[in-house]
Amino acid sequence: MLCCLFTFFCFPAFASEQTSQTDQELLTQLEQAKPQDKVEVLLQLAVNNRSQTPHDTLRYGEQALELLEKYPHRDNEILILSNMGWSYMIVGDYDKGVVLAERAVELAEGGGDDKALIVPLNIAGLLYWRQGRYEEALQFYYRALDVIKGSDDLKGQAATLNNIGLIHIEQGSSPKAFDYFNQAKELFEKAGKRHAMTTAMNNIAGIHSAQSNYSQALEVQLEVLRVREELGDEPGIAEMLLNIGITYDLIGDYEKAHDYFSRAIRYFEPLGDSRAIAQTLNATGLAYFHQKEHEKAAWHYEKALSYAKSTSDRLVEAGVLLSLAQLHLALEEVAPAQSYLDQALELTEELGLRQSEAQARYHQAEIYLLQGLYEEALREVLQSIQISEETKNKAEESKSYELLSRIYQAREQYQLALQAFRKHKAINDQVFSEETRDKLLQAQSLFEAEKRNKQIEILERDKALQKTKIEQQRFERNVWIASLLFTLIVILLLYSRFSQRKVNKALSNHLGIQRSLMQAIAHEFRAPLAKVQLAADMLEESDDVNDKKLFSTIHKGTSQLDSLLKEIIELLKMESLKELEPVEPTLLDDLIHDQVLAYQPLYPEKSIKLLSSGGEQQFELPQKHFTWILSNLLSNAAHYSLSQVEIHYSSSHSVLKVSVDDDGIGIPKNDRDKVFEPFVRLDPSRTRSTGGTGLGLAIVQRLAHLYNAKVSISDSPLGGSRFTLQWPLK
Repeated sequence: MLCCLFTFFCFPAFASEQTSQTDQELLTQLEQAKPQDKVEVLLQLAVNNRSQTPHDTLRYGEQALELLEKYPHRDNEILILSNMGWSYMIVGDYDKGVVLAERAVELAEGGGDDKALIVPLNIAGLLYWRQGRYEEALQFYYRALDVIKGSDDLKGQAATLNNIGLIHIEQGSSPKAFDYFNQAKELFEKAGKRHAMTTAMNNIAGIHSAQSNYSQALEVQLEVLRVREELGDEPGIAEMLLNIGITYDLIGDYEKAHDYFSRAIRYFEPLGDSRAIAQTLNATGLAYFHQKEHEKAAWHYEKALSYAKSTSDRLVEAGVLLSLAQLHLALEEVAPAQSYLDQALELTEELGLRQSEAQARYHQAEIYLLQGLYEEALREVLQSIQISEETKNKAEESKSYELLSRIYQAREQYQLALQAFRKHKAINDQVFSEETRDKLLQAQSLFEAEKRNKQIEILERDKALQKTKIEQQRFERNVWIASLLFTLIVILLLYSRFSQRKVNKALSNHLGIQRSLMQAIAHEFRAPLAKVQLAADMLEESDDVNDKKLFSTIHKGTSQLDSLLKEIIELLKMESLKELEPVEPTLLDDLIHDQVLAYQPLYPEKSIKLLSSGGEQQFELPQKHFTWILSNLLSNAAHYSLSQVEIHYSSSHSVLKVSVDDDGIGIPKNDRDKVFEPFVRLDPSRTRSTGGTGLGLAIVQRLAHLYNAKVSISDSPLGGSRFTLQWPLK
């Protein structure tokens, strides 16, 4: 399971100095270099291409080796051979890779420089590891570790420890692997290599996952993802998104698994990492397979296979072919399953992938069982068991014995079937016991490490902190806390006073407005009442005065008073209005025409007309309140115009704009805000020679504000004032 999850690992760099030169720059430099200097350039070209285009590395390496025969240089030859060994591993030719890596080891041993051994030893160990020859791989890694421990290369030491841990995972020894990964993590952290540290953490998460401790695995993986996001490491982020998705697949949370796989693809695609894309697509297909959504699984497997073939990575290709064979077997589609399995077997045998070969033999036995070819099925499953025993793959061995039991049962060899099934159960019990033991050993290891850390912390604390210093710190802390509390109290008192001042100021302003309003109301009432009183007195004292004229004066005064009271009532309604009127479809032309018809008879000597017309255009408006605003604007314009009033409107998708123009004397810019205040008529004498109560525009302003509309005043082309209403349509 860990191999499936974590395929990325690290080891010391091949060259002591990496450059950022491009291949084109290096090729130009190669043409101009002297023969004895060309090896250095060819070495850098080999380093640049060893993973993405390994065949180019092999070509540059061969050219360098030819030159090295004429111009020997031991260190360069070691690095060239190491890079070529790595490239042969990438293309799957492990035997050639081992030959070159061991040749590099021999050269380094003969040079007397132990540091030169580190790279070829790691490459040789890696090649044996890929072949499943774990003991031989460990010998090379342990030798590399002995060499590195004598130097200050913490990063190289940590990388080697990490690879040793991965091999112990392959051998089924989780406690040892866990210890090596922890050592690697601590050394990477000490060396300040945060990215490399996350590689070791990723492998620790793999152990948790292999032991079904998925919550712990996710906790570590998410921490690794966080660090790599901080570092801006996009390839590393993509790798972790893939691994987290696989963990969610193992948990059975397929929705989250697919989410992480999709995010991983979005990172891998701009990077052009076709190999990683193939792995992610394969993992996505496996999740759909677990969901029994076989069509989606097949589509992702086929796409993964296409990417794997485009990269010439036969290792990934073999894995995808096995996935496709397993899918068609689940659907009992023997012919396509056999086709994919034949290709997978050819690759696994060619590459020496023993564990993958065991899986392939297992699936071949399943096919033969479906076809009723029991002898052939028996032969294949026994080979799968043999390979599983050699590679110590208990899970695959257990599966194979279960299949062997079914084959014997089909052959009616019931005693042998029972024995095979008992063997299957025994291996399962053993695996369960080993996993339980591993968990206990891991827990014990963690407990001991924690205990050791606590003891160290206590000793350091006792040595560093003496009793007098503790008392001094306690006193300083108390003084600091007291100062902080005092400062907080002062701040709270100041804030309280400031808040109270704001409240008092607001109340004072409000009371001032009320007093001003009441004074204005009293003043406005005084004029019409005085007229009524004077007329009544005159009517009472005089016998010869024209009674009709006096009564007309009284009637006019009471009419003005009645009009004023109505306006005041409307204003008070506006001040208390809290709810908006519901909107309804309104033909604006009809509404304006109705208002024009209502006001024209009141001002027969003046022209009141609508200039722009939208015909049947409808708007969603609160008819009552919108009409109220329009009526007050028209009334104001008619009062103060000399001979004409014009109305026009326009609209966009979000705003309706209505303008009312008059040819009156206009309003000075400095006084335009004042006209929206109650009882303001810009007339110092407060007489009614020009008419009006001074409340209409105040009502307009308040109604507009209620609906988030705006009313503005500007100069009119007619010579007077233009009142513009901007009404939001949304």
